[in-house]
Amino acid sequence: LAEVGGYRGGLSPVPPMYGKWNEKYGGYYIDHTHTDPNASDKVVYLTFDAGYENGNVAKVLDALQSEGATGAFFILGNLPEKNPELVRRMAAEGHLVCNHTFTHKNLCGAPAGALTAELKRLEEACSAIGVTVSPYYRPPEGCFDEAMLREAQSAGYKTVFWSLAYVDWNNDSQPTKDYAFSKLLPRIHNGAVVLLHSTSQTNAEILDELLTKWENMGYTFAPIEALFA
Repeated sequence: LAEVGGYRGGLSPVPPMYGKWNEKYGGYYIDHTHTDPNASDKVVYLTFDAGYENGNVAKVLDALQSEGATGAFFILGNLPEKNPELVRRMAAEGHLVCNHTFTHKNLCGAPAGALTAELKRLEEACSAIGVTVSPYYRPPEGCFDEAMLREAQSAGYKTVFWSLAYVDWNNDSQPTKDYAFSKLLPRIHNGAVVLLHSTSQTNAEILDELLTKWENMGYTFAPIEALFA
């Protein structure tokens, strides 16, 4: 295996050999304290990658508000620059506004300081609209190496990957509702860090129902700060 992670077909990008890197530098991809599938306190952490608004980000926020759930939104510079009201809404409704870098460049192998510059640029864009970025970072494309994780930590960030995702990011080929449920319902697990793209039309349409189904399976939704408590 090459020493770089990625989407790997929608599964967690962090196999055991990389998990030790992530946690060494203060990051997580799963909650190791909630592992019992039969526990009475099963938790899920909702995270969203939000690069831009195409009519679906607001619908995702509507669904979360309807369910009384909060999540972490890993945003790019496009949102605070072009849709500042959405970023303000995220913060106002109790969601975490987190850092997915400003431009979504793949920074694997980038020179030292390149990641920090991207992180700071997004911080500045959000500060300009009155929003503070929470100290959580997700690498663009899920691509990472050890130097990147080290630099993120030095910049004051904790890296958050995921343990459950599915192929939802291609806006030209969106999955059906049935396909989405076939991937997201049987694979949910206690302590899951779920990655969904808030630009996905499918996600916008199913999120309310999906959250209800997970709740009916005994799950509650926890903020990602709890991973680091």
